[in-house]
Amino acid sequence: MKRLLTLLLVIGLAVPVLAQDGGEERRPVRIDRNHSTLGFRIPIIYGLGTITGKFTDWSVELYWDADDLENSTVTVEIQATSVDTGIENRDADIRSERIFNVESHPTITFESSSISGGPAEFEVAGTFTLLGVSKEVTLNLAVNTYADPADGYVWTAFRVYHKLDRTDYGMTWKHGSVDFFVGDEIETDIVLITR
Repeated sequence: MKRLLTLLLVIGLAVPVLAQDGGEERRPVRIDRNHSTLGFRIPIIYGLGTITGKFTDWSVELYWDADDLENSTVTVEIQATSVDTGIENRDADIRSERIFNVESHPTITFESSSISGGPAEFEVAGTFTLLGVSKEVTLNLAVNTYADPADGYVWTAFRVYHKLDRTDYGMTWKHGSVDFFVGDEIETDIVLITR
């Protein structure tokens, strides 16, 4: 998850069309929420299967300066209670104190400290907070752009690659009888689209 959240920050990192001119007021990049996903994958039952999930309630504030990445920042906030794996009983269990403990820790956050690289691959460093535990992380960001010749729109996809160990954040629940029922490594599945 620590990379999962930071993954959001990279959404606007490679959008040349969204660069701010020095004379314009600084404005955040607009994200197409209808086509963006903030998701994750985690292995189960000795790696025989995989649970996939996503968060449906999140916000990203991204400022992007294509000419000077030092002027680019990203802040991400995820509402932990919005986790959705497609199975209601499992989601309720994930929200419980055994895993996300949403009553005590309702949000998951990421705040960037630096962005480097380009033009298609970036590293986004910052502070990721999960279950009240904050750690410095670096996310790998890949950026792909498609210019639609029919309507002139430019679509940019920001995909975040990161793996984290859930136990680093105090998420230590284990199945009572199956040792590797739920894996420790969480992989982000994050794609943010701008248009």
